[in-house]
Parts: sequence; structure tokens; C-alpha cells
Amino acid sequence: MGRDIDSLYFAYKSAAGHIEGCPRHGTDVWEVSYYTYDSFRGERRETTIRCSCHLCGAVTFFSVEGDLSSETTHADHIGYGSKPDRALGVWLHPGPRIWHDDSRGPVCYLVTRGKEPPRRPEDVLGKVSWSLGSRGGVRWSAGLGCTGHATVNAASGRHWPSRRAAVAWVIGNAATNDRASAS
Repeated sequence: MGRDIDSLYFAYKSAAGHIEGCPRHGTDVWEVSYYTYDSFRGERRETTIRCSCHLCGAVTFFSVEGDLSSETTHADHIGYGSKPDRALGVWLHPGPRIWHDDSRGPVCYLVTRGKEPPRRPEDVLGKVSWSLGSRGGVRWSAGLGCTGHATVNAASGRHWPSRRAAVAWVIGNAATNDRASAS
């Protein structure tokens, strides 16, 4: 849950808010730490997560009763937080790999005009993703737009042998859509 490309980019909410005027206002940059309290007899366990900013002084606490579970991974494995790739003048923001350390890279990319990660589905020109063909080779597909629910507004219905070709289709068709919308 919450690990598909659309959830990673659009569904997570900011955990806390910086004070107006803070250089980090509007960002999700925090010092995050936790404290676990176990009652004397072990009858109760409570974990408190603290998000704090040493620049503006904002502090937010979250409490969980019972055991706290956590998982640590790297941005290379989930895509979100990785540097975007530049291709044909647009930016490709990666999603997760099909499995840990898969050499083929992320399964899906969000295509945007800007380098900053998209904040809303409307910031996305399209998506490109790979799948395996009937002989086990990688083939690329593309779609326009992004719904924020793991789908696109319009799928190409085609496959290409390279990511670059799929990105070219998104760029060409996004430009056509932009002209049609302006009319």
C-alpha cells in the first residue's frame, strides 16, 4: 500500500508545517526522530515520532500505541527521491523497480517539463513504462496525462523497443493535446 508510482508522488501528505518565513516553508524537510516508552511492567508501549525544524522552531509529534514497525530502503529501489533522468528535453521521474536491485531499472516514469518532482497529477505530461514481450525482451509503452490512481488519461496502445521512443510519443502527443486545449 502506498508504494506504487502515483501514491509515492501524489498521495503522501506533509507530516508537519514550517512557520511562515522559514526557508523550508512549503517543503517536507525535517529532522525526524522517535522515542519509545515502555511501562514499568511492559503492559504498555508507546512510540512518539518527532518532526522538528531547527530553523523556524516548528515541532510536530505523532504517537503510536503498541509496536512500531519500520522499513528502510533507498530511493534507487522505490524511485521517489531519486534524481530524475533528462530525455528529449523533458524529465523522467522514476517509480519503483519490479523487484529489489532489478537491473532494468524502474518499471514506470512520470514525464514532466520541469526537473522538480510533480506535486499533482496535472503536472505530468504522461507516463512511460516497460513490460516483458512474448520472447522476454523489454518493450516500452506510453500514455498521456496522469489520473493519480495508477492510470493515464489516454494510452498509446502501442509498444516501442526503447524508452526514448516512448518518451518521444508522449512529447509529440502532449504538444498536440496542448494545441487542441488552447483552441
